[in-house]
Amino acid sequence: MTTEKVREVDIAARICHLEAENGQLRRELEALRRERPGASRVSVSEQQEFCLRSILDHLPAMVGYWDKEQRNRFSNHAYLTWFGLDPEEVHGKHIREVIGEERYRLNLPYIEGALRGETQQFERMIPKPEGDGVRHSLANYIPDIVDGEVRGFYVLVTETSALHDAKEALRVTEELYRAVIDDQTELISRFSVDGVFTFVNAVFCRFFGKEADELLGRAWTPACHPDDLSHIEAQLATLSQTQPTVVIENRVWSGSGELRWMQFVNRGFFDGNGNLLEVQSVGRDITDRKAAEFALREAHDELERRVIERTEQLRRLAIQTTLAEERERQSIASDLHDGLGQLLHVAKIKLDILTKQLPASACGLAEELDALLADACQVTRSLTTQLSPPVLSKLGLGHALRWLAEEMDRHYGLSVVVDCDVRCPQLTSEQACILFRSARELLINVAKHAGCMEAHLTMACDGGQLVLTVADAGIGMSDVSQVVNETYGFGLASIRERLTCRGGSMDIVSVPGAGSSITLHMPISSRQEASEPR
Repeated sequence: MTTEKVREVDIAARICHLEAENGQLRRELEALRRERPGASRVSVSEQQEFCLRSILDHLPAMVGYWDKEQRNRFSNHAYLTWFGLDPEEVHGKHIREVIGEERYRLNLPYIEGALRGETQQFERMIPKPEGDGVRHSLANYIPDIVDGEVRGFYVLVTETSALHDAKEALRVTEELYRAVIDDQTELISRFSVDGVFTFVNAVFCRFFGKEADELLGRAWTPACHPDDLSHIEAQLATLSQTQPTVVIENRVWSGSGELRWMQFVNRGFFDGNGNLLEVQSVGRDITDRKAAEFALREAHDELERRVIERTEQLRRLAIQTTLAEERERQSIASDLHDGLGQLLHVAKIKLDILTKQLPASACGLAEELDALLADACQVTRSLTTQLSPPVLSKLGLGHALRWLAEEMDRHYGLSVVVDCDVRCPQLTSEQACILFRSARELLINVAKHAGCMEAHLTMACDGGQLVLTVADAGIGMSDVSQVVNETYGFGLASIRERLTCRGGSMDIVSVPGAGSSITLHMPISSRQEASEPR
């Protein structure tokens, strides 16, 4: 409770007390009149004097009058309570006899001041007559001036023990509060709405290398980094009764000139109308944490950079692997065509010559050998085409997909409807190879697992991407993720991996009983990329 509040409560209590005493005095005067039949003939001045005397005697404060000789001319009943002296005994006595030599010596400067016509006010501790303590009092000496001459002075002494006790309790509380605040390791401060410090604890002063007197009454802004000032002010502006706390991390200059990171927990205090009165700020040094975060961020950025580099290496390796595989396929196809294919063709020619020279009884066996050689030639041509379709390298992906549709119908009985956009730009050999083999694998999957004998193959350009889709109306897939994550063969996982390494992607839409649609996205590369290092 503040000093002003204690004083208000004390004054209000005294007013109530006086009003009660005034009523009591009126009742006593009426009783006196009833006891004294002639009281009604008492003069008005006597009645007023009686009432005044009664009122003064009922006051808890000491009221007296002392002439210029410092002798008592009036004292109320409170002198009995305060000094154990009957007012009749006090009358006519010198003030020294009433209050004692020691107190008289202390009060003499005020007595002399009052006799000079100057109002005096001072505090004094007065021992209780019972000897069980002291009363804290506030004394007022009011000069009695008539025609410019001081005739004496009035004395009004009121007890302030309750106020003193409240002040003492407040002082102790403040000391305890300050001790707690000063013993904290955090920087604690308070500042008004205009940003002026009203309190700083010892830790705050040590951190900034300042004395409290150098900070109090000054703004907090010079200590913070100028680049953070607008952010801090914007955050503080959000304080409200519904959001009384805001946490701000910003940089400050310490007393040693170091730039440190601080975290301040700012709490606003508001009046009944919601107006901000003051802000209390509790700060702690988070420089080490910020350094760790910065190091972690740098490590993360470095890891990201290395991942990007490694991904690029893997992409190039995948390209090299695909191209190497395609060259090997072409080499094997060439060997089959130029080696085994030619040998089989020569063997068939020689068998034809030999057949003409054989007797009729041996012609049946020759014909069987001729059929076997024809089948071997056909298988060789088929293997050559499967390994490296000439149509892919000579005519491009669109024609190769149409040829693939015919092959699927011939070998698997799968009818494939092809819709290729002829406006698509020319692809690199590596891109065309990946998409062709992916389409072949997807169509074979339809033939083997979809439970239907028809599929749709579309290819179109969408911005900078080539989009190839294989769709069917078969049984669909119940668990797409399981199918995709299969790692054996040139399955969906392999297709996705090869597309990803080339910057592409694969989307699967499948509903059990309603078929599947698998879409491949391939960024269209420049022709220059086809010549990447092998």
